[in-house]
Amino acid sequence: MDHKVQHKLNTAKEFETEGKYLHAIQIYHSLISEYPDNVEAYINLADMYQVNGQTKSAEKILKSILSKQPENSEIKLYLTQFFMQNRNWEKALDLLSDLSSKDPFVAYLNGYCHFKLADYEHAKLFFLSFIASHEEPELIYEAYFLLSKTEFELQQYENSLKYVKKSEVMYNNHWELYLLKAKNYYRIGMFTHASDAILKGIKLNREESILFEWAGKINMKLDNFVKARNYFQKQIELKDKITSGDYTFLAEACMKSGKLTEALDFYDTAIKMDPQNVSALKGKEYANQLFNK
Repeated sequence: MDHKVQHKLNTAKEFETEGKYLHAIQIYHSLISEYPDNVEAYINLADMYQVNGQTKSAEKILKSILSKQPENSEIKLYLTQFFMQNRNWEKALDLLSDLSSKDPFVAYLNGYCHFKLADYEHAKLFFLSFIASHEEPELIYEAYFLLSKTEFELQQYENSLKYVKKSEVMYNNHWELYLLKAKNYYRIGMFTHASDAILKGIKLNREESILFEWAGKINMKLDNFVKARNYFQKQIELKDKITSGDYTFLAEACMKSGKLTEALDFYDTAIKMDPQNVSALKGKEYANQLFNK
């Protein structure tokens, strides 16, 4: 690389480190004007725009260098990941279709995008292809974890458990792994195993409402209705957007634990939130029957 170009790039990076983003941006624009084929200047400028929340400008600058070098796979890959960071999964897939399907990392990115688009059959194929390549070892456990989530969505719970256990090597301190294990055990009727898994998840993170929701569901299956009631209450305390269904779960747990007055109150709340909530309407009717006996 030309010494002058490298000096300018280094200077821009120094400005970035000092938080002087406008100075850095000016240098990158100058470089692009003088050296319109210098990929690094475009990519660094796009990064600067991203830092400043100028997503459209970042996309424009990346597309401009790609139009100059349409066969440059490095630029395509960078733009793909830019689209993924901004949740533009379809745009990312369009670019990935132009990249070599034999590249393991491309397979991984394809799997990730298809997973995000709920195209689980294709996501599964790409994740399996990536894992079979034995490449990119730093991503292998993440791929197993995503494959486990994919299999869960495909209702292949035994497969999902198999893959989540493989990912446990690196994810054993990750609450979502234990949630996924718990959900799989729940689906195949192994409720004690599900309880053990969800408790590990809660131990790792006591601020995630979904953990307490599943702890409540699992304890309902174990006939631990008081525990279920407490878990559902905790879920509601933590959750930002409470639904009619959340209060229905809590009402059912209250009813099963003999707290009929509380159950009726929570069923009423659920029905006020959603007058068409059939489970709440039926639950309230049954609770009233018990109350009047």
